[in-house]
Amino acid sequence: MQELLFTWFAALTLSASAFGQAPPTSPVSGPEPPWDRGAVEHLLNRAGFGARPATIERWVAAGRAALLDELFRPAAEQVEPFYVRLRGSAEMVGRMRDMAPEDRRQHAVKLRREDVSQLRDYTAWWLERLADDDAGLVERMTLFWHGYFPSSYEDVKNGHELIVQNQLFREFALGDFDELLRRVARDPAMLEYLDNDANRRGNPNENFAREVMELFTLGEGNYTETDVKEAARAFTGWTDRFGEFAAVRRRHDRGFKTVLGRTGRLDGDDVIDALLAHPACAPWVASRLLEYFEGVAPDDERLERYAAVLLEVEWNVGRFLRRLFEDPAFYRDEIRSARIASPLDYLVGSARRLGVSVPPGLTGVGAAALGERLFFPPNVKGWEGGTRWITTSTLMLRGNLIGVITGSLTIDDLIQLPADELEHVQALRDEALDAMDGEALEAMELMEPMDASTGTPRRAFAGSELAALRRVQRSGWRPRLNLTARLRLAEARTDAAIVERLADELLAVELEASTEYELVAHLAEQRHALGVADGALLDDPQASEPLLRRLAHLLLSSPEAQLH
Repeated sequence: MQELLFTWFAALTLSASAFGQAPPTSPVSGPEPPWDRGAVEHLLNRAGFGARPATIERWVAAGRAALLDELFRPAAEQVEPFYVRLRGSAEMVGRMRDMAPEDRRQHAVKLRREDVSQLRDYTAWWLERLADDDAGLVERMTLFWHGYFPSSYEDVKNGHELIVQNQLFREFALGDFDELLRRVARDPAMLEYLDNDANRRGNPNENFAREVMELFTLGEGNYTETDVKEAARAFTGWTDRFGEFAAVRRRHDRGFKTVLGRTGRLDGDDVIDALLAHPACAPWVASRLLEYFEGVAPDDERLERYAAVLLEVEWNVGRFLRRLFEDPAFYRDEIRSARIASPLDYLVGSARRLGVSVPPGLTGVGAAALGERLFFPPNVKGWEGGTRWITTSTLMLRGNLIGVITGSLTIDDLIQLPADELEHVQALRDEALDAMDGEALEAMELMEPMDASTGTPRRAFAGSELAALRRVQRSGWRPRLNLTARLRLAEARTDAAIVERLADELLAVELEASTEYELVAHLAEQRHALGVADGALLDDPQASEPLLRRLAHLLLSSPEAQLH
């Protein structure tokens, strides 16, 4: 089995250049696509995190309008909010001032540890929400805003503020963008992340104003350096005090300013008004939403249309997305199963298709090792996604993580392969890279995360991540999976029927005929080694279940499984 999985790794590496080829951006003309399994799965993959085949079949029968009503239906019960302990207060700071220096230092360390622990607990809570079958569009949009308005714990160093920010994203997940923008501009975590807490009269810091224009509202080329400098003056004095927004009057520049053609004694609210009124704002926000959900940049005609929709619905993101999901062009063949799955999409979606409940510690550590660590975006642009998710090391790691989720590998296998197998993996990696053309090789080398001190690929797990994996291991977790019973119920007994059924359940993309043939041959070889006739494998679960889990592992490690 390991030999075949390594062959899969080579195939994945060789197909990395194909991942970089974007499908056509223009919607196709013609009749409305049928409402079938492919359409339902596409919508549930993009608006949520995938679904089991039975759920997909149910929504095929119910119809698109019924599924859209469900996606946009207000929850019957509100999500029980995470209790957040405030990290500091004026009273607490006053008490610490009266402490002896060593006591003050120890108390500060204690508060920091509690804060880190709280953020870890909240991350686990959020990952459980993402994995919940009822989470759907609200959690998808909370994740979207987390990348659209990124803030990192490395810079903010305050878990309480990041949790409050995330709760803001959930509150406005499908709400009005203009109001969300105003709230984010007052958000303590964002003000600290973009250095506006250091922005004061006479010494303006331009970082916040620049990113609000470039990344949040207008995009490059739609403002001048003068606009940035004047907007920075307008935002002077906006800071936070003990986790709450504060406008400090003595730090604010009350002089005249000109931003985007508006002149006056402008403050931050005036700048936001000017940004929302700018003709580039609606196209910028619409393009970010379209590219996220469709996986490709919109052409000019489609962008113009949806920018107009955003203004028509008065910046309401829920109504905007309803229009998009009702649009026949959203279901066009070119974009179905053509987007590289992010680490969380891959891990959460695979677990949903398997029907396995995965500990948040495993999901979180796995996603972080693959490049998507919640609350730690790589930079102010958030996670850029696309081909950046694919490197030679992350492709192999995806397969190993899925092996743990299917139960065909252990956490020990995940952390450290035997030395001879590591040598085999390295040889296959080198062989695959040698076979790639120059352009593809250059792209892979740029994407490969390297350790600057050694010049080798970074270790997948270290420090706190290893500790988290060991906690999962000590808990005794095992995937609750009975593929033998599932295939019996589906009356899929022959090698060919088993491969076809599992591929249908676990993949959003139809297997290539050559790949399916290879998998059938592999299963037949394994079955034959047990002395079992074709069609009789499922009669002995003790023999069949390990083989079926390894087969699921291979399917979810395939190139097709990386797309959704």
